[in-house]
Amino acid sequence: MTTENKQLLLKDLCARLPYRVIAYASEINKNGIITDVNVPYNMVNLTVDNESGKYELVPLFDIKPYLRPMSSMTEEEKKVFDDFVCIDEFAWNGNAEKGYPNQAAIMSDGIDWLLEHHFDFRGLIKKELALEAPEGMYKRGVANEQLC
Repeated sequence: MTTENKQLLLKDLCARLPYRVIAYASEINKNGIITDVNVPYNMVNLTVDNESGKYELVPLFDIKPYLRPMSSMTEEEKKVFDDFVCIDEFAWNGNAEKGYPNQAAIMSDGIDWLLEHHFDFRGLIKKELALEAPEGMYKRGVANEQLC
């Protein structure tokens, strides 16, 4: 794994921690929910059994999160996301009441929305740093069943 790819994966995984991202660890041949990323040691804590709380400490290079390709966004999701990406050029240039700080907050909310819905907006699947999530993997209540 190149240094650039390692940094990209670390940045992405850390940002996804609050959203219960599921990942596959080839070393232990298991799926689990990433619950912690130890940046200095390049290790990831992967909870592999929610009922017992059993976890495995896995090397970063062995982890591949399951992410949704941007192309899998539904029409309804596109409409929601559009609210985050409509940048008011007038405001961006500082000519409106709130100006570009307001636009930065809107963009930040949009990134958080993409993370929460497990979209691969950084191109990790194409770089073989992530796996495409099976349809329905992240529907409410399904994520825990996917660990087996």
